[in-house]
Amino acid sequence: MNKHMILYRGSLKSCNYRCSYCPFSKHSMPERALEKDRIQWFSFVESVQKKAKTLHIGALMVVPYGEAMIHSWYWEGLAYLSAQAELEAVGIQTNLSFSISDFLDCFESLGGVLEKLRLWATFHPEMTSVSEFSAKCKYLAEQGIQICAGSVGVPENLNLLRALKQELQSSDENGQGIYLWVNKMDGLGRSYTQKERAAFVEIDPYFERELVSVSANAALCQGRLFVEANGKMRTCNISATLNTGKCLEALEAFPNPECSRKQCSCYLAYGGREDFMNQILFGPYPLFRVPRRPKAVFLDIEGTLLPNKETTNVPAGIMAGLEALAREKIPLFFATTLPYKKAMERCSKIRHLFVGGVFAGGAHVVFHQKQEYICVLKAAWLTEIFSLQRKFGFRVLVYREHDKLYKVTLLRPLHRFWDAQEVEKLMHCISFGDEGIRYFIEENCLQIVSDAADKASGTKMLCGWLGVPLNETVSAGDSEEDKKMVNCCTKQSFPKYG
Repeated sequence: MNKHMILYRGSLKSCNYRCSYCPFSKHSMPERALEKDRIQWFSFVESVQKKAKTLHIGALMVVPYGEAMIHSWYWEGLAYLSAQAELEAVGIQTNLSFSISDFLDCFESLGGVLEKLRLWATFHPEMTSVSEFSAKCKYLAEQGIQICAGSVGVPENLNLLRALKQELQSSDENGQGIYLWVNKMDGLGRSYTQKERAAFVEIDPYFERELVSVSANAALCQGRLFVEANGKMRTCNISATLNTGKCLEALEAFPNPECSRKQCSCYLAYGGREDFMNQILFGPYPLFRVPRRPKAVFLDIEGTLLPNKETTNVPAGIMAGLEALAREKIPLFFATTLPYKKAMERCSKIRHLFVGGVFAGGAHVVFHQKQEYICVLKAAWLTEIFSLQRKFGFRVLVYREHDKLYKVTLLRPLHRFWDAQEVEKLMHCISFGDEGIRYFIEENCLQIVSDAADKASGTKMLCGWLGVPLNETVSAGDSEEDKKMVNCCTKQSFPKYG
């Protein structure tokens, strides 16, 4: 289980930049107001230090109204928090206009852990140049700091963003470099043209996610909390107030999320949801917006890619994520208990994005329809199973590929689920001999495959064919059949649907 994440917004509402589109560039704050922000920030830091273990807090991000990193107290607080053993990551949004050398000296002198630091750097073309901004990003990355960079999708700035993308890509040998994200422009006054959309997707392969309407769902938001300097707490930056108190002092556990919104209208809202696609793309704390870039992705179908058995429609947010991964040329694989043909039928709208998969619970493995493995059942016991149909109330489905038997399903009517006791009685009636089999229940289906077949072994086989390390892949699923696979890849939370 992932730890929780907190977002903090202080009373700071000023910036040293003078961007024409920003409401906070027009204001300066008096010394007494800045001192108030400092006191509130350190009070919050102290609360986190006290409550991190109790509240199971793993990460924290500062999302100010204005520029916080020109004030040294934020440097100090981030250093103290990064040194907290319970916290895995601490981050902040910034325009990078502060003295980087002074910050690093301060951070390290206070025992800050650079490996835990995350920077969300915002590019403002009115106030800085591509070369100056990219040089700062690259220098910070060289210090071992995880950083992303981004800007608003202003069509007039396309050429500047292309140039910035090129500069940031050159920050490492594989040409991926520092990720440059693009936020949709709310004040554009019109929709993006197809040409503009394509241009922004070329810059940011995940840009289409910004344009997808994501329905709000409080059930997906249990792992985060948005805290303001006055003690008000919300699930996210746009949700209703949950609690008013002295920072975190009144909390013994994360409160149940509440939301009156119809849509998650910005990345701070939809990027923090406990959604498996967020975590596939950006790791256990997606709000830091640092791409995970796995070498391969393995995804269960029913309950994961498809919310239920009644639909073949992939939710828009998941579809946008899959298309982004495909654009990044990251191999996508199904990992399902469904047989190959049934899986292709269920996933007809997305199968073109996938290059193979683990089917029938690991009994059938396919890669590009060029490499294939079938875990064959001898099934001398099949006659006995047919003879038990009436007694136990099922019919037998037999699955073969290239005339090789690999799976047997004992199917009951939809309203009659198998239970463990019934299955145990049935298995006692069958002589499997020396053939090793395993069986598992999926509602009204009892599935039988070889004991050498499971999703984990299938993913290992595909990784071998690909030539990629298993620990550089990610997977997601929603059932007991998925747990072994999820645990042998980089760990990934099970998806939730409300």
